[in-house]
Amino acid sequence: MAFDRVKNFLKNIESDLFKYNKYPSSDLKSYHLKYWLTFIVNLYLKVYHRVEVVNSNNIPQEGSGVIASNHMSHLDGIIINAVTAYNTRRKINFLAAEDVYNKNFLFRFLCDLGNTIPVQRSTSDRVALLKVIKLLKSDKLVGLFPEGQRSRDGKIGEAKMGVAIMALKTGTPIIPLAISGTFEAFPRKTKVIKPEKVKLKFGNPLNFEIEKKPSKDRIEYVKNEIMNEIKKLYKEINLS
Repeated sequence: MAFDRVKNFLKNIESDLFKYNKYPSSDLKSYHLKYWLTFIVNLYLKVYHRVEVVNSNNIPQEGSGVIASNHMSHLDGIIINAVTAYNTRRKINFLAAEDVYNKNFLFRFLCDLGNTIPVQRSTSDRVALLKVIKLLKSDKLVGLFPEGQRSRDGKIGEAKMGVAIMALKTGTPIIPLAISGTFEAFPRKTKVIKPEKVKLKFGNPLNFEIEKKPSKDRIEYVKNEIMNEIKKLYKEINLS
């Protein structure tokens, strides 16, 4: 099984070298350093965590999109970033709490490799929001965790308003994502990453019309719709 996973992984890499038109909005080329870093990370994920990805075709191959995922571990951003790059050859810009981003040199280095945008938790960070809007208007991919923090007990928490505001202000498709196994592999206050199996399941894009001044009720409705879809996907991958 491990051999088959590596074999299929290498076939995917091979398609970059010989099938140039397979990835219409490719940011990562085979001569880029980040391409090969992505290669190494994905090889590690395939072997050590036996990563299984369902419905990766829902990741936009071109145009803007926001990948919204539940948040279980510090591994989540690294895995989602690597999986997205592996399946689309596109960079994804992740939002991360500024205090976490500045936690230490190694973590900041990994965040920078993942094109992370630091966000202040306690305030309405307009600078970060403007950066995100600019990226989306430039047809880039953005990733975020609607909960705003990692799970403390392995369960999905309540979302903050940010993901709904972003959806309503930009009209960008929201791609819900459930990730499972990372809490068991690397929960809070641990230093050793366990070889737990990790699953990801991407849902169908959710589209919302642009609203200049959405009401609080409308924002709450959109937030709940996005989180309910993530919870549904999470339940599905844990039952399979």
